[in-house]
Amino acid sequence: MRLSTCPKCNAKVAQSDTICMDCGEDLIAASQDIVEQAKKEARGGGPAAPASPAAAVANPAAAGLVLPGESADEKRLRVFDRQESEKLRGQRPAMVVIIILAVAATAVAFALASNYLKQIGGMSGLKELSVAEFKKLGLNVFDDQRIMFVICAGLALGCFLCIIGEVRRLFGINAAISAVAAGETHNVVHLSAFTQIGLIIASFFAPPAGLTLGIIFKLSKDDDTRAVGSLMIYASLLSAAILIVNWIWSLASTSLQQHRPAPAGGRDDNTSWLWQRWA
Repeated sequence: MRLSTCPKCNAKVAQSDTICMDCGEDLIAASQDIVEQAKKEARGGGPAAPASPAAAVANPAAAGLVLPGESADEKRLRVFDRQESEKLRGQRPAMVVIIILAVAATAVAFALASNYLKQIGGMSGLKELSVAEFKKLGLNVFDDQRIMFVICAGLALGCFLCIIGEVRRLFGINAAISAVAAGETHNVVHLSAFTQIGLIIASFFAPPAGLTLGIIFKLSKDDDTRAVGSLMIYASLLSAAILIVNWIWSLASTSLQQHRPAPAGGRDDNTSWLWQRWA
């Protein structure tokens, strides 16, 4: 059996195509699913089953593919909804695992942030943190407890937003599966905005992980996943660029101080600094 349109995206396909060029759907597997579904509906009390799959294609109503008063477009939408329902049903275990991992990551990041906050003496310890202080650190930003608190707090926030987004998405998937089972049109389940924002925030504060996940997301067939993957890559590169620029600035400042002309007293900067310290 060959399809003239893709059951997933409804794009026109050639008879020789085995994969939809628009969405990547396996056309051979999709055609087999349609034939098997027609046979199941026929055995379940519908019209008599056709003699062969070719007969089901020639007369879809006889195979139970088209319901009374249903157009061909409505039939394709019904078959598409059932296929999407099965895909969503298969995604639920993975989503539960993702939520559990996000909860664990949130707990660890929050515990680390609380520990660093105690070491710096509470929120008042952040008052001295400024752009000038950050510039002085160069690449040694991870040695500063104030910076580590900000990083851990950012990661905790990002992971917490991912938990909210994935829980909302899980409820949406369950509602969509129930709607298809009841013969109703389900809402399209997209990647939650909470999850997208959480992933971007986490990518900024953990560039290596954000860059790796962003590249993996870019390889997805889902448009929303690819889009958030691009934003994760941009956030990771921005964070890395800030560190590199800060390191270059620190090196340049150190070099300028070393080559600064000696003061009028004939002592260079280092001698002047020692003189002021011990005078």
